[in-house]
Amino acid sequence: MNRAPFIVLIILCTALVACGPRLHVRHPVAPGDTYFTWITWYGDDFKGKTMANGEPYDPQQFICAADGFPFGTMLEVSDLDSGKLVVARVTDRPGKNVVDLTPQAFKMLSPEQAGRLRGKVTVVGLPGENSLLKRNEAASPERFFTVQFGAYSTLENARAFIDSLGIAEAYIYLEQGDRPLFRVRVGRFADRESAEKFIGERAKGHEAVVIEVSE
Repeated sequence: MNRAPFIVLIILCTALVACGPRLHVRHPVAPGDTYFTWITWYGDDFKGKTMANGEPYDPQQFICAADGFPFGTMLEVSDLDSGKLVVARVTDRPGKNVVDLTPQAFKMLSPEQAGRLRGKVTVVGLPGENSLLKRNEAASPERFFTVQFGAYSTLENARAFIDSLGIAEAYIYLEQGDRPLFRVRVGRFADRESAEKFIGERAKGHEAVVIEVSE
């Protein structure tokens, strides 16, 4: 049996899906409208270029490229597999049938920045309702600065160092990897300057570095 025609048919079907019609958005757009499409991201190489709404592209903003929605529409974009979500403002038009997020927004769904995600897109706000972006702040991991004094291969050695350090606020952070590391750290500082000031005042001659962490 000649299977070539079937293979050609499969290839054509795949191509039709990949190059399918644009997302058909109902008008007037209303909160609660929901669609399903692929979610991707576009990167830093577009930084500063003019988007379709006339604004310069900033990869650190919670914005997106999406067809059919008026500029300024607030979209809740979620990953169907993980359930993670982000709110983004429509500012641009994509070059293909997807919703394109900035790297900053896409990391809320996929910290490792996978190529594309199966997504659900829901209208949560109309143009001008930018306060909805505050929802991203609650979902973002908290970032702060801490002072790290050393890393040890055993818990016993880390505890012994803390005893010699004499700083009551010191704690042990366990980092799992190819082998566990017990990191001795002190403090939760809002900015790097405060952490460096702590080193100058209380490090007592010990070597220490300031690192930024999230949780």
